[in-house]
Amino acid sequence: GTERMLILCSPHNPGGRVWTRDELRGVADFARRHDLILVSDEIHHDLVYPGHKHLPMPVAAPEVADRTVVMSATSKTFNVAGMHCGNVIIHDPALRAAYQKRLSQLSISPNSMSLRMTPALYSPEGAAWVDALCAYLDGNHRIFVEGINAIPGLSAQPMQGTYLSWVDFAGTGMTPEEVNRRVTTDARIAANPGPSFGKGGETFLRFNIGTQRARVEEAVARMAHAFRDLQ
Repeated sequence: GTERMLILCSPHNPGGRVWTRDELRGVADFARRHDLILVSDEIHHDLVYPGHKHLPMPVAAPEVADRTVVMSATSKTFNVAGMHCGNVIIHDPALRAAYQKRLSQLSISPNSMSLRMTPALYSPEGAAWVDALCAYLDGNHRIFVEGINAIPGLSAQPMQGTYLSWVDFAGTGMTPEEVNRRVTTDARIAANPGPSFGKGGETFLRFNIGTQRARVEEAVARMAHAFRDLQ
């Protein structure tokens, strides 16, 4: 084919899957065999639940470092997407120069506030806050997944990180339109439609559980009520 690049989301969004070393090495080997640039989108790398560990692609597969581009940012972890600042780590000098040239052509550069903010977030205080955040999100995820899976026909994928839950409604036998009506109108919850994430997502919705615990509990109760006829 004519493909030049493979983009991996690690940890995965949606669904919160944290890839293992063997899985990452499998992706890296595929990129090497097909001579592809490997872009590893690791923007959720901080948001991993206790008991799981995120491995940056160059750590998992150092042999493909010369064709790997790692992207991350503070925006998801600290809710500062408005700062428009991220990290792009490119080991290969030629590939890095090509990227920098394109940035220059587009006149893209960090703003002064983000340059001061980013080091402050990557501090011991920031790290302690993230540890507490991950434990809190883990609690949210357990409540949400357990509650959703208790509703017949609904299946929430177990999460290992992030705050974006992937829920399958195929077991309800309902059309996507009916599912969306119940979630949006009856449960009064705004979720992302599965098809926007590609093929295979037709029966899914993505839910954001990065909020207060009480809101997650309320969301589960609303979902149970919206699908109460399946009980």
